[in-house]
Amino acid sequence: MKLQQPLTGSAKALFEYAQTVPAIDTHEHIPRSEKDYNNQTIAFGDLLNPYVSNDLASAGMPFPKGVAPAFHRVEADWDSFEPYWNAVKHGSYARALRIALQKFYGVDDLTRENYLDIVRRINENNKPGIYKRIFRDSCGVEKAIVCAGDLPRRDDPILVGNMTSPSMMVGSMKALDSMAEQVGASQITSLDELIEASDRWMELQVSKGAIEFKSGAARMERLDRRRAEEVFARLQTGEELQADSALALGIYVREANARKAAALDVPIALHTGVWFDYRSVDVTDLIGFIQRNPATRMDIYHLGIPRVRDAIQIVKNFPNAYLNLCWAHIVASDMVVNTLKEAIDMVPLSKVFAFGADYILFIEKVYGHLQIARENVAIVLGDRVDRNLMGLDEAKQTLRAWFYDNPKRFYKL
Repeated sequence: MKLQQPLTGSAKALFEYAQTVPAIDTHEHIPRSEKDYNNQTIAFGDLLNPYVSNDLASAGMPFPKGVAPAFHRVEADWDSFEPYWNAVKHGSYARALRIALQKFYGVDDLTRENYLDIVRRINENNKPGIYKRIFRDSCGVEKAIVCAGDLPRRDDPILVGNMTSPSMMVGSMKALDSMAEQVGASQITSLDELIEASDRWMELQVSKGAIEFKSGAARMERLDRRRAEEVFARLQTGEELQADSALALGIYVREANARKAAALDVPIALHTGVWFDYRSVDVTDLIGFIQRNPATRMDIYHLGIPRVRDAIQIVKNFPNAYLNLCWAHIVASDMVVNTLKEAIDMVPLSKVFAFGADYILFIEKVYGHLQIARENVAIVLGDRVDRNLMGLDEAKQTLRAWFYDNPKRFYKL
């Protein structure tokens, strides 16, 4: 089965051109070193996590109580798995997996007869050099930005690091104590000391090679120093913070993190949408934050799905906001195509980053995701050419900018 659309005309020419263009993979969660990856045993569930498993749960497949399906290793006998697989295997999440299986293992579907053999072969392929073989040789990815809890080595030929923003650590006094220890500070006892330690920690991470700090949209936008101080005082007593309390402290610290990021000349990545109650990470909740921090480059993740038009409008209106399509192509391929057709009319072409695979294990899936991204962009730009709104050479320049030139410049790679 051919899992790529049969393109014609300008779209076909652009898709073929895309195979020759280097790419920057703007977001991954893979192990921060190849050695760490080689030490992993890839299980059947790792083929499906973190996204196909979420579709399986949506289709009704049982998961352990209290476990987020997206992060649960699916291990099931084939008879109980097959009906759910058949319900989701034509979705974008599964399509990226199947393209990867077709490319590297010669099969285009998971079946009773092949699934255990596929897992065996994947583990046989997990040998030194796999990062180069997949990222460089098969995908043409020059750099991949990884958010993995700690930074890759500065001399890593492929990986560079994105670190979690201090604003995302404030729910745990243990995490804050660790941050203070790393910068040689005494125990943090006040909100001002927390901000100072956060600043010093960000400086330390940039000195070690961090190129970005990751935070996210938040439903609560009003900054309230008094409440932040109250929440921090409760945190010091060992109280386990409820989500709204942690958020009140987090958004206050996020503001300071944005100012420090501007001073360090690194961007802030902002998760938006998609997961679970996506209203809690609504892209429109970023507007005030972006307005208050015009000197900070804002990397808006995931196209704001499902609020894609809002994401476009935000990037159009604010010079410091950029549109990152990481993850988006495999959330809903046609949604991305339709959104990009509108985005071209509104957003400067210099503010779009076309690709970030956003995977954890079984890195062969990066290839499947990238092929879908190349296809989507080729369809969008090919349509532009065919309607005499852009020349073919201009479309090629735009494709290269979206996959390579724009992110390389933005992240200063």
